[in-house]
Amino acid sequence: MINRILLIDVEIFEDKNNPELQLYSHHPIGLLYLISSVKKQFPDIEFKVFHTSTSTNPIKEIEALLSSFNPDLVGLRALSIAANSFKLISERIRKLKPDITIIAGGPYPSISYQDILVTGMANITVIGEGEATFVELIDNLNKSNAIPFDIKGTAVIKDGKVRLNDPQPVIQNIDVIPFPDYNYINLKDYGLLKNHALQDASKSAYILSSRGCPYGCFYCHQLFGKRIRRRSAENVIAEMREHIEKRGIFDFVFLDDIFNVPMAEAKKVLKAIITDLPPVRINFPNGLRADFIDEEMLDLFEQAGTVEMALAVETVVPRLQKLVGKNLDIAKAQIAISAATKRFITRIFFIIGFPTETFEEAMQTINFAASFEYVAQPTLSILRIFNNSKLFDMLKPTEEQALKIVEQEKNFIHLKMFSNLEFYGDLFPADKVPLKSSDLQELQLHWLRNVIMNPVRIKNSYQVISKHHDKEKTLEFYRGALDRPKFSEKDLQKLLNFS
Repeated sequence: MINRILLIDVEIFEDKNNPELQLYSHHPIGLLYLISSVKKQFPDIEFKVFHTSTSTNPIKEIEALLSSFNPDLVGLRALSIAANSFKLISERIRKLKPDITIIAGGPYPSISYQDILVTGMANITVIGEGEATFVELIDNLNKSNAIPFDIKGTAVIKDGKVRLNDPQPVIQNIDVIPFPDYNYINLKDYGLLKNHALQDASKSAYILSSRGCPYGCFYCHQLFGKRIRRRSAENVIAEMREHIEKRGIFDFVFLDDIFNVPMAEAKKVLKAIITDLPPVRINFPNGLRADFIDEEMLDLFEQAGTVEMALAVETVVPRLQKLVGKNLDIAKAQIAISAATKRFITRIFFIIGFPTETFEEAMQTINFAASFEYVAQPTLSILRIFNNSKLFDMLKPTEEQALKIVEQEKNFIHLKMFSNLEFYGDLFPADKVPLKSSDLQELQLHWLRNVIMNPVRIKNSYQVISKHHDKEKTLEFYRGALDRPKFSEKDLQKLLNFS
């Protein structure tokens, strides 16, 4: 019988004792959704939630929880980038509680279920949207006390082989899903963390107003499917009002894969915020669709209290847009970005290192980024690939290449000048991946010189940031954006004098 469940949100273990390290995280909203859904059917089950980002010693605290709480079931959730941390936690649970059932869910287990099951890191994995599947799993475990082999939306080991069951039908009317139960976390635990909008994570709440994305970007997990399912504006407002009334929270971070598609539905939510709530501050750090923003939407964003938004471009090369499955209308996106960066604290996401991308094409993207002179945080990332991903399959690596890619997965890759870089392109011939790590470092020099250190951009973006933030919050933004936790007023003046 399942009476107690421990749910663990696994992120990369960070050293909080390092004063030079800037920590970012989120509330474990996926786990809180699971709890509220289970409680609806099994109100007597006890839950504990543990989030590795709120701990200076996650392994030690998990050991203590296993002893004091003595769970009947453990659930682990992680992104692919935290695969190594996931493995360490699973191994420790297995050592201390060898007979306990471990259920894995979230983006990493959804794509890497085979490795997780074969290596024994979990007994069963939940693929994709988890609420209905998790409730069904608990119901089965209560009845039989044995791992079920045929539940939709799961993968299990049966007769020594990995069995992938049919997908679980998605929840069509997501208004019926109970709000994530914030009673199972202590917001004060997030006081040392910044949310993805670079604000105090202990004074904000996360909102998921829609699920799914119709685009096929091959670097995305697409956990919620290709069809957008939206909550009603009334349902979203009710959740936000609950946070305001119960917790005194007025800062909200929207987690939608693609909030502003379709535009008409997104506008309904913004209009409801404007008319039905007291003044709030809202943020969209996940990457809005830049070619689905018109003047009316910009006005609604502003009236609703938008502080920060992220716009995802990735590449400006039409051929590569088609290759990656994004198919962004670059001309429309350019107009929207120019307007948005003058109104809101804006991050723009760019990626280099795509298969077949040339140095010249990467420079086109960098030059495009340099054209925006109000953007607060232009961000350049190197494309990573993961085992079992679409990109992995597209490259058709040899066994030796595949093993090296898996090794690279274990490292959190940052593009650093004058340092060695592990880049998957170095493993492949130029006809597959023309760019090499040496090219990427040269491209970063162009990025640093023409985008980051553009004096006009620095001055203009400061004016936008200070319009939304007071002096201290402005400094907090720069500490996060520049990865400099000790960034001071003196440092800010030096930066502005440079411009």
